[in-house]
Amino acid sequence: MGEMWTVRNLSVPVVESNSNTSDLSHQLDVGTDFSSKVFITVFYILIFLVGTIGNVLTMRLVLKKHNRHKLQGTVHYHLVSMALSDILILLISIPIELYNFIWVHYPWIFGDTVCRSYYFLRDICSYATVLNITSLSCERYLAICHPMTAKRIMSKMRTKKILSVIWFSSVLFAMPMAFIMGVKYENTTPEGEEDPSSLICTNLVSTATLKVFIQVNVFVSFLLPLALISCLNCVTVNQLESLRSRCFLSLHSSSKAPWASYRAHGSLKPISSSSGVKKPFASGATFKSSLTVSSEPNRIQPLQHSIYMLRAVVIAYVVCWLPYHARRLMFCYIPDDYWTGFLYTFYHYFYMLTNTLFYVSSAVNPILYNMVSSSFRELFLDTLGFSRQRKEQNLNASLSVQTSLRSDTCSLNTPANHRLAGRKETANGKM
Repeated sequence: MGEMWTVRNLSVPVVESNSNTSDLSHQLDVGTDFSSKVFITVFYILIFLVGTIGNVLTMRLVLKKHNRHKLQGTVHYHLVSMALSDILILLISIPIELYNFIWVHYPWIFGDTVCRSYYFLRDICSYATVLNITSLSCERYLAICHPMTAKRIMSKMRTKKILSVIWFSSVLFAMPMAFIMGVKYENTTPEGEEDPSSLICTNLVSTATLKVFIQVNVFVSFLLPLALISCLNCVTVNQLESLRSRCFLSLHSSSKAPWASYRAHGSLKPISSSSGVKKPFASGATFKSSLTVSSEPNRIQPLQHSIYMLRAVVIAYVVCWLPYHARRLMFCYIPDDYWTGFLYTFYHYFYMLTNTLFYVSSAVNPILYNMVSSSFRELFLDTLGFSRQRKEQNLNASLSVQTSLRSDTCSLNTPANHRLAGRKETANGKM
């Protein structure tokens, strides 16, 4: 919002200190039409409800002890951390933005502490989200490309320490916001005193300093993590495809082995040696290799699901955050002389669109988890109670089928049927 006030001041004439109420409105009012306000409000409320409920359910289902073994490795710790940051973004940002940006642009009524805390906490959660995604990408890279190293260094305790470092680093990265933002009076009364009705929450530093800070923030919180995440995911996906290819070739070659007849016919066939003496079906080495081959798909499938989940999260992250940071860079690189009323109007509605996408990214993750992970979807439905209902329906259907089969069996075992069968046997005996 601070950059919006700055852009607004660049695109409208400067108002004298003895301006009246209409001039103050012209200076500080952002200028959103009523229909857009209603639409954005409804959409924000929908995002808030879907995101809050979805992330709370995600945390609840992951924190259940009996569900943890069904999720891949230490992924559930990252899911909880990302869900927490998403919930905090929604709870902190949407109510204040609806009030101060959409409906009541001035004066700011929450005080200087809330103003600084709002931007500070919002930046903490933003950094935590991107660092969580980066950490999860690194973990999946190790699990697939360096499994032995991952098994040695990736433990629950170490993952908890990494997440603690992530949140502590997020606090440090967001610390400047507590000093850059604050409240100030944009106007004075005819008596020369500060006008309470012109109090706004905005940046307290110069425009040049604000632009430098935004560029550093975009690089640290978006461009650098995005480059690292993209490289890690490309290498990880290529390695996973290589594992799948090797697994397919191993299974294809093993299907031609003599022990394949055991699977096909359910019996052991001896193997003839070169001397003509029949040997037992399989040696220890053969049995061991078959176990390795048969267990490879079981290893690849959960890894593949975790990669699908990570890829969906990364795509959503790029789609939702790229316009947001592009708009911030637009503010930095467009010269002050170019800020006309038309450009400000475009920037204003682009601001609303990018902020909406920013909040969508905090609400969409639970939906993505359900779309790409069958195990997560099963646990999610079980948390909602739908899985139990489905099991009960399947059980009732099974019982009804068993009951009908029993009734059919009983009808076949009636005395009349027995007499009819006896007559047929007698007739066959005479024949």
